[in-house]
Amino acid sequence: MTEQGGIRKSLLISLALHLLIGVVLLVGIDFSAPKRPAQAVSIIEATMIDDGMVAAQAERLAEMQAQQERARAAEQASAEAEQKAAKEAERLAEQQRAAEEAKRVAEQQQALAAQQAKAENERQQVIEQERKAQEAAQAKKQAEAEAAQKAAEAKALAAKKQAEAEARKAEEAKKQAEAKAAEAKKQAEAKAAEAKKQAEAKAAEAKKQAEAKAAEAKKQAEAKAAEAKKQAEAKAAEAKKQAEAKAAEAKKKAEAEQALKDLEALMGADGGGSSRPASAAEVNKYTGMIVAAIRRNWLVGPTMVGKQCVINIRVATDGLILNIGEGQGDSEVCRSARLAIRKTGTLPMPKDPEVNKQLQNLNLTLIPRL
Repeated sequence: MTEQGGIRKSLLISLALHLLIGVVLLVGIDFSAPKRPAQAVSIIEATMIDDGMVAAQAERLAEMQAQQERARAAEQASAEAEQKAAKEAERLAEQQRAAEEAKRVAEQQQALAAQQAKAENERQQVIEQERKAQEAAQAKKQAEAEAAQKAAEAKALAAKKQAEAEARKAEEAKKQAEAKAAEAKKQAEAKAAEAKKQAEAKAAEAKKQAEAKAAEAKKQAEAKAAEAKKQAEAKAAEAKKQAEAKAAEAKKKAEAEQALKDLEALMGADGGGSSRPASAAEVNKYTGMIVAAIRRNWLVGPTMVGKQCVINIRVATDGLILNIGEGQGDSEVCRSARLAIRKTGTLPMPKDPEVNKQLQNLNLTLIPRL
């Protein structure tokens, strides 16, 4: 019950009581017309009102007014209690809404932290996979070089053994020839000295041929060993040249990245208080910087040349990559491009909010180049 309703009800009760008292008083009064006297003498008639009855009516009226006052006070106290309860309920509801809002904000922050941690974990996994792949490739090259060197050494050793075997064979042939010559000499003692000379000449010729053959075999073995050594040295020099080229390329990339950071710092210092509108030149410049950052982490194979992939990237204001599309184009190129983008992790973004906003949703056409 509201305060106005209670006041209205009290007024109605008070009005009704006053009307009732007025009726009672009117009933106690004799309104009949006075009779005219038969004689000329004037007679005055009066009606007496009982003082006790009037006092009782006044007492009842006072009691009713007191009851009305108590009822009005009770209603007012009830209304105030209801208002206080309503305010307390509203305060509790406001506290509950504030607690729910704080809980929602905390959950959002926790979800964002989990998403960032997941992205960082994926980036670390990609980096670890790339490192393992490079180590495996380096180990494979080293193993191939060692295998080639061992093969050359084995080939040289085999050639040397073969030459030694041929030399032993020639020596054995020499011994056999000398034995045959001796046997022939023994058997031909009765023969003429001319036959003996001819046998000795044949033995000398056979020895000469055997020595010449052994010398030729040894020369060929040494030539083969020298060629194998030359090839092994050439492979080692080529591997060293490739390693130096990779080191120079890594140094060049590091210098380019440092120059890019310096450029971004300079642009951030110059454009901190500027309110100039975004221009197509700035968008194109940062798009080129983003593509360059991706290319530095892109491993391109010979089979990918001449193909392309159009891929969508969603980026946060600080350059953190939020989402990478599947890409449209050659499947191998798209897969390699997605891997390079994940490995890049954070892209260069401008300080200008308008240019930054335009670069948060990119559709890049990536063309592999060796």
